[in-house]
Amino acid sequence: MSTKQERNAQQFRALLQAKIERLLDDFAQGKISRAQFHLLYERYNARLAIANHALVSGNPDAIEIAQTGPPTMTILQETRARAVGMRIYHNKSGQQIETLGQFEVADEALNPILKHYVPLKPFTTTPVEHVHQVGKGLWVFFSTGSHTTVVTLFHNEPSRQQQREIERLHKDFESANRNVWEEDTVHGEQLAYPFLVFIQRRLKS
Repeated sequence: MSTKQERNAQQFRALLQAKIERLLDDFAQGKISRAQFHLLYERYNARLAIANHALVSGNPDAIEIAQTGPPTMTILQETRARAVGMRIYHNKSGQQIETLGQFEVADEALNPILKHYVPLKPFTTTPVEHVHQVGKGLWVFFSTGSHTTVVTLFHNEPSRQQQREIERLHKDFESANRNVWEEDTVHGEQLAYPFLVFIQRRLKS
């Protein structure tokens, strides 16, 4: 390996180490999902191992091999969660208030999970258990408020940042419609839905 090739290998290794550090930060900040983290970490770690091997063995061809493959942004875009639909339930009556977007999950798949969320303290820090896989590439996120429970259907696993956005919209939803929650029956067509911003944006993307 020439001096130039060795310098290129060292620069490539440094680049990968920086990418791994950024990946750790992105996950810690909730910007990416666990699935995205594991996929990219495996990718970067494998390339880092190749770079280290190239420096030890003096084989410059290994670096060229490690640099091939789809760009990271392509991987992130392909694995990013998209919200496709929501169901909103009234905690007091147990009635389903509204369905927004496309929510193609059978009741028998949802109901056993849903019953565990209605009694929870509203808007607690969202634990991992609030996200469940309900089919191939399909995930649901449960947000429980003081008066309602919102179930959001995603293609791919949602990141914590996306979960926090749902919770923020959920708070706004309950605040905007606060005059109706003590009623025995809630009429969905009379309510305001901040969630439409989130669903419509995701459907267009």
